[in-house]
Amino acid sequence: MALKGQEDYIYLFKDSTHPVDFLDAFRTFYLDGLFTDITLQCPSGIIFHCHRAVLAACSNYFKAMFTADMKEKFKNKIKLSGIHHDVLEGLVNYAYTSQIEITKRNVQSLLEAADLLQFLSVKKACERFLVRHLDIDNCIGMHSFAEFHVCPELEKESRRILCSKFKEVWQQEEFLEISLEKFLFILSRKNLSVWKEEAIIEPVIKWTAHDVENRIECLYNLLSYINIDIDPVYLKTALGLQRSCLLTENKIRSLICNALNPMHKEISQRSTATMYIIGGYYWHPLSEVHIWDPLTNVWIQGAEIPDYTRESYGVTCLGPNIYVTGGYRTDNIEALDTVWIYNSESDEWTEGLPMLNARYYHCAVTLGGCVYALGGYRKGAPAEEAEFYDPLKEKWIPIANMIKGVGNATACVLHDVIYVIGGHCGYRGSCTYDKVQSYNSDINEWSLITSSPHPDSHNG
Repeated sequence: MALKGQEDYIYLFKDSTHPVDFLDAFRTFYLDGLFTDITLQCPSGIIFHCHRAVLAACSNYFKAMFTADMKEKFKNKIKLSGIHHDVLEGLVNYAYTSQIEITKRNVQSLLEAADLLQFLSVKKACERFLVRHLDIDNCIGMHSFAEFHVCPELEKESRRILCSKFKEVWQQEEFLEISLEKFLFILSRKNLSVWKEEAIIEPVIKWTAHDVENRIECLYNLLSYINIDIDPVYLKTALGLQRSCLLTENKIRSLICNALNPMHKEISQRSTATMYIIGGYYWHPLSEVHIWDPLTNVWIQGAEIPDYTRESYGVTCLGPNIYVTGGYRTDNIEALDTVWIYNSESDEWTEGLPMLNARYYHCAVTLGGCVYALGGYRKGAPAEEAEFYDPLKEKWIPIANMIKGVGNATACVLHDVIYVIGGHCGYRGSCTYDKVQSYNSDINEWSLITSSPHPDSHNG
């Protein structure tokens, strides 16, 4: 019986817990072996009894297998070759829980399997994990890995490190094993960071000498990618004469030097590292971003800081991003927890996740793919709290308090250890701190190293 006068009344009930309950129910069915209709078997023989609908919902690979006209469509057991049972178990558990544990030990095999089975969200998560752990030691291998598995973010960031840190990269053992095609790719990059083209000759020599019998034929091809004036007739003739001799690094270097024309160009036309000046203070807070190109010796203007009514903030860079953290309002000296991020590639600012603790006069550094905010001041008093931002987890995480809270100190990173040098302590910086504090992220512990010979603030 309809309620009088309520014929048009509609109540749309939406149970917010239903998706979670629904997934939990299927998880229980999976664990109990209820209603399963497909079995996955890995090379070791371990099997997993699953539900076609669940797998198809998470994987385009399984969706196509179970819906297209494929022989597996009618099978009750699918054998998956080349996937370790731990990896397959992780992906199956992800399908039923929406969670998966990614570690340094399993990330590459997990990405490979996620790429093969088209678990796209897992693949993207693994890619972001690898980006988070990129450095000069692994950027060459990661670049090849990213190209093979079509990981655009990983490819872009590994290429950026490879080019911007080429002086350090080519001295790694991994560099000696790269293919000719990869080496030519590196040399062809316009943003390869070298001050002079002659600097590229050394890695060419080292790479060639590592397998001189097979690589000597590549030498002229490699040198043709370098913007220096070489006598091709002399070099080809000399290489032909020396082919039967044992060529060492010194002999190869001598050949190249003799092939150089005396008036060869000294300055490279490649781009080099760029310097950024973010904001500042001149009678009032400044919003400008100034960018200096050392190659052209020209200053250009970047996008202005959106929130510039503050000063005494921390600045550090992570990849192509520059992080501006904390500071205080000029009008009321209120400590801020806000974060702004400048993308040097797009010349754009975005607001980041606020810090756990408001602070100013603090130190900001990067270590292990994370941004650290250390010490500083709050309400006129020094702060001992320290924290770091993990871009992968998208959150700020507290670490052990500093031994002594300081502001206006200088911080740097050396061999994966953070050093905070000197600074001010006491109310409103009433005294100077002469110690050097170090932080080891592996054990989350601060130590006192030594006294600074010049304990004034801003030692750097």
